Amino acid sequence: MWVYLVEIVVAVVLVAWQYAWPAWLRLGGQGPDLAVALIISVGLTRGVVEGCGTGLAGGLLVGSLGHLPLGGLFVSHMGLGSLAGLLRGRIFSDRIIVAVLVTFAAVIIANFVELIFYPPPALGAWLTGTISQAFLSGIAAAPLFAAIRALALRLPAPRQP
Repeated sequence: MWVYLVEIVVAVVLVAWQYAWPAWLRLGGQGPDLAVALIISVGLTRGVVEGCGTGLAGGLLVGSLGHLPLGGLFVSHMGLGSLAGLLRGRIFSDRIIVAVLVTFAAVIIANFVELIFYPPPALGAWLTGTISQAFLSGIAAAPLFAAIRALALRLPAPRQP
């Protein structure tokens, strides 16, 4: 039970940090999507149910703090958490480079889903921002995945449906 409380606290801190990211650390005006990096890391280390649950919490937190429509966030974040969970136990799924590449792709997918639900005013700026955000999120996923993987090795394996 305490694992879920720690996960929620970490998610709150990361989403708050995502929106408070310093301007001088932004790339192309965008900071990393730490919520997606967390969702992918939890999905890769804990499985489908944990990834989907973290996606639900992450979508709710991002929607609450970022003033974005919850529908697109739930679809993208819960779907990405479930897909990352499906990769758990597969070949190379415990490698940091896989977490980085999956996070990079996941940010792009999440932004495309959000594009459908909440279209931006300028498509060119959105595309540049999406690539910048995906790049920074992939970099941020490396230490986050390493920490979550180290913690997950000490926890009992989750039950899978």
